[in-house]
Amino acid sequence: MDNLYAEQRGYYPDGRATLVNLLYTIAIATFIAVFLTLTGIYTTSITLKTFVIMLVISQCYGIPICLSIMFLLRAFKPKKRASAFFIILIGMACGMLIGQLMAAFILQQSFPTFMWGWEKGFLKTIGFWLALSIAIGYFFYSKARIKISKEIIQQERINRLSSEKQALEANLRLLQAQIEPHFLFNTLSNVLSLIDTDPARGKSMLGDLIHYLRTSLSRTLPATTTLDQEMNIIKAYLNIQNVRMGERLRFSIELPDALREYPLPPMLLQPLIENAVKHGLEPAIEGGEIIIKVMEEDDFIRIEVQDTGNGFSAYDTAGVGIANVRERISLLYGNKGQLILEANDPHGVKAIIEVPKHGV
Repeated sequence: MDNLYAEQRGYYPDGRATLVNLLYTIAIATFIAVFLTLTGIYTTSITLKTFVIMLVISQCYGIPICLSIMFLLRAFKPKKRASAFFIILIGMACGMLIGQLMAAFILQQSFPTFMWGWEKGFLKTIGFWLALSIAIGYFFYSKARIKISKEIIQQERINRLSSEKQALEANLRLLQAQIEPHFLFNTLSNVLSLIDTDPARGKSMLGDLIHYLRTSLSRTLPATTTLDQEMNIIKAYLNIQNVRMGERLRFSIELPDALREYPLPPMLLQPLIENAVKHGLEPAIEGGEIIIKVMEEDDFIRIEVQDTGNGFSAYDTAGVGIANVRERISLLYGNKGQLILEANDPHGVKAIIEVPKHGV
């Protein structure tokens, strides 16, 4: 990868990173001071004074090298491997020069007797610290690569999740759009037929349809609604069907007050109610009853739609409505949500939606 850094970013240490790198450098320089003391590169005597002198030398080189590299990276913000490497080399050279001057000055003032021996081994000192500077520079270069690699991976992950979210939202809108026209066209057809045969009932059905559409269209922007709002729109739908079917359709809704504000995807229950009416109650001569119950069980919200219709013999188990509900639950909740269809005793179908209490 020629580009070490994302475009228009580059690696440069912030205040926290600079402090952390400086602490790393101080720790490394202290370790080196211990090493120089024990190995006797400059003197064979292992004393506290020798350690202090080695510590001064180590810190005088290490701290300027670190700060020079950090300053240049922050000033130039390199975006490519070559430019970052070149800037680190410059930082190392500047740091070594500053460190040499600092060490010479401090040793001259505080340890003049040691200064002579240190100057005598000048080439050895330069060679040793050049090697050490390369090691420190490579340390910072490696940290820069690791940091930006993590940032690139994280950014790619965010971009992927954002794309998946946009695709999910588009899919959900498409799925919801498949439901609403289906109901709307059926209802308008029924209103049209009632205008001539029973104007009063047609007017009542039209009023419920207006309420249904007003409630539905006012929620087209949010991704979720509440159980209370969902039950209101279902009640309007069932009132419409009640006008059409008369006494052949009875319904009840049981929604505890504590669960009324629970969030729910809009129009998730609508296909289940439609199936209960169309495939359960309407084909039965005597009609039947629809019972909607919402309850809380452990970490799940359970919504039951029971009908006393003809059962699975006519139920639209493979239709668009049921497949739509299953897919939406899968997209929104993964394996934490489910749709269950089972026989209702003594007859009819029970459709059960279970979703996690605390969302996805």
